[in-house]
Amino acid sequence: MQPIKRKRNWTGRIAWALAGLLALCSFVLFNQAYHFTHFDVAGDRLPPGPPSALAMAKYALLGVPNGRPIDGPAPDTVYQDVTFTAADGTHLAAWYVPVDKSRGTVALFHGYHSQRGGLDTEAKSFRKLGFSTLQVDFRGSGASEGNYTSVGYEEAQDVKAAYDWVFRQNVNQKIYLFGTSMGAVSVLRGIKQFPTMQPQGLILECPFASLIDASKGRLRSLNKPEEPLAHLIVFTGSLQNGFWGFNHDAVAYARAVRVPTLLQWGEQDPRVTRQETEAIYAAIRGPKQLVTYPTAKHESYVRNNPARWRASVAGFLK
Repeated sequence: MQPIKRKRNWTGRIAWALAGLLALCSFVLFNQAYHFTHFDVAGDRLPPGPPSALAMAKYALLGVPNGRPIDGPAPDTVYQDVTFTAADGTHLAAWYVPVDKSRGTVALFHGYHSQRGGLDTEAKSFRKLGFSTLQVDFRGSGASEGNYTSVGYEEAQDVKAAYDWVFRQNVNQKIYLFGTSMGAVSVLRGIKQFPTMQPQGLILECPFASLIDASKGRLRSLNKPEEPLAHLIVFTGSLQNGFWGFNHDAVAYARAVRVPTLLQWGEQDPRVTRQETEAIYAAIRGPKQLVTYPTAKHESYVRNNPARWRASVAGFLK
């Protein structure tokens, strides 16, 4: 009977080992998903330069440092510090810069882990073209409320709140919505979610096609395997954040767009692929243009190629 007893002992050890491994995997996934959508109030961020082996192990277990985006320098011109409230009660902050003989207003929406000050160059360029600007801090960023991001899902409410604020200033003016990366996806979801929001046009830069694709892009940037981590992180994040992340789909949102749209993408972008960009472009049902930047990565295109950006945007806004 002794061999049977030993077999049972080994079976128990294997079961405990598997249970421990499952618990460790769940712990790691929880932290990775949590730090993807929740900001550290202390402001800890990934330090510059390649991380050490010890740091990589720490990030793998506890998640990558994700400090709350701090508000950038205010515009170097006369501006108004304005606030408004999203439909769910979240208080939002923005900078409004009016111009004389304005051709309309461009509301600008930043990307993931950024803030309104990061769009200062774009805002200045729009003002040179004769447009007033509204630079918005999404929830969880800059001077707006919260320490959380839904990577464009709930931020659609922020887009609608900003649009409504601009509309109330002058109901007859032209309103354009500009978004980059997560900001572009937020705009697309806003158009889908709020059919009464009818801007004159959209300028979208490097939107990701889905939350799965955004997760893959983030993992690529950290030199981690995309699968099965991307799906596991989105699944875990869905449980944490109260919305089904697999339905966060910019391609589906784009099918609701019937206003003129300028879509721009950097050909060297390591996070958003050409396939994602072409899928979004094909889904847009209104008049559309696609402009690419041969040397641009996931970055500001007006800084990468000012002449090309200004020519494409000025032509679109005629």
